[in-house]
Amino acid sequence: MNEPATSGGFGPCQSYRSWATLGILKSDLVRTMPISVSTDPIRPTERQAFWTEAICRSFANIETKPLGSTIVSGHFEFVEIGDARLVRFDSSPQCYTRDARLVSRAGSDEFMFDFQRRGRSTMVQAGNEGTINPGYGVLYDARRPFEDRLFGPEQRAEVLIATVPAASLLRTVPEAERLCARPVPLSGTMARSIAGFVHAAISVPNASDKRAGPDIAAYLSALLRVAAGADHQLSRPDLFRLIDGHLRTNISNVRSVPMLAAEFGVSERTFHRIFADRETTFERRVLHLRVELFKGLLRQASLAGVPIARLAHQCGFADAAHASRTFKDRFGATPRDFRANPPTD
Repeated sequence: MNEPATSGGFGPCQSYRSWATLGILKSDLVRTMPISVSTDPIRPTERQAFWTEAICRSFANIETKPLGSTIVSGHFEFVEIGDARLVRFDSSPQCYTRDARLVSRAGSDEFMFDFQRRGRSTMVQAGNEGTINPGYGVLYDARRPFEDRLFGPEQRAEVLIATVPAASLLRTVPEAERLCARPVPLSGTMARSIAGFVHAAISVPNASDKRAGPDIAAYLSALLRVAAGADHQLSRPDLFRLIDGHLRTNISNVRSVPMLAAEFGVSERTFHRIFADRETTFERRVLHLRVELFKGLLRQASLAGVPIARLAHQCGFADAAHASRTFKDRFGATPRDFRANPPTD
């Protein structure tokens, strides 16, 4: 959806819900389909106004101001999961602000959390100021004025943004207001898995998974609690999503159960129960992910010249023989035969 804003009837910072009234998307689709907006097709002289209006109509009532002389450019992808809004956002250096006037006009009742992926940001709110580098995140309260400056050595900054209802976050982190504009480390396995989950939820359009998705506020609460040295308090279903995502990302080199249990802040018994809830085991789940990845690689025409043994190793199998036996047990054909005549489904 790269169309410029239409003229007439829209103020510079109307609620994101008015986006559907443009006729570009129906309201029922806004919740299940990613919205993608870019300044690329917009004339440079019109980009600033377009960029501000696109952000306001989609997910946040703010004002924008370029930093420096770089031509304004930006892109974001936005999707809703339950009560949460998730955004992958990158732009040229900009200052994004919400003053008291906009807070009053917007009537926001939300917290926002930025995962810094590229460049840096400086967040200012309620007397706190923090500089956020890649590998860190920051919480801010959309119910109060704030200023966020995004910049970087390459004249580009990228963040993932998660917006959740204030009441949901305050139920589990009552002190959330005091934690705003302070860097939150994202170096641990759990924190990286939460960031990876948010990125995948935006990047992979799967409406059914999004409608039945997890409580994003619970994930943000876990980040804040762990950063403060407390227990994450995540449910087993929410932990399964994080662990499963971690396994997919690291399938070629899966660590042992004791190590993973410690990294996700649970006992080994609870770790095994997470998989038992799904009527499987950790070992069976790892094998399932490996063989499914193996199958996907064998389907790719661009990899037709890559030896099967190398693909098997890429999926984490100890050797090609083990991979072949597992694959034939699952799909009834050897990897070689499957590659030569892949099914059409």
